[in-house]
Amino acid sequence: MDAAASEPQYALPGTISFDEKKAPRLMGGLCAQCGAKVFPKPKICSGCWSSEQQDLALATRGTLYSFSIVHAARKGWPSPYAIAYVDLEDGVRICAPLDADLANPPPLDAPVELIVGPLRANADGTQVLSHRFKPIKEAR
Repeated sequence: MDAAASEPQYALPGTISFDEKKAPRLMGGLCAQCGAKVFPKPKICSGCWSSEQQDLALATRGTLYSFSIVHAARKGWPSPYAIAYVDLEDGVRICAPLDADLANPPPLDAPVELIVGPLRANADGTQVLSHRFKPIKEAR
């Protein structure tokens, strides 16, 4: 087996990094001109049209803004699944799969945290990984 075959496949290559404890971080962009923070990092800022985009490690926690449960999935995707908008602690809103009990989904504004998990399977069965969010269990 070659080294490339053992490397995980990601839906958005280059957008996920891992710290020394193997915790995931999303890599977004920061516009050097207007300060806009976005995910994923664009080539040009949609606000001021500047091409001066810097790498930015984004917050790993946020709140659930909205979500929808999808029952008719694309080929290779599990069904049903939840897709959500999450407002990160640093002000960036991200669209991502939501790992939650779909029979008992979390309330809006629930705290969530970043994880990495399977998004879909390729035709050969290889799992494609993606950023995801899961509800944070509140300490009681």
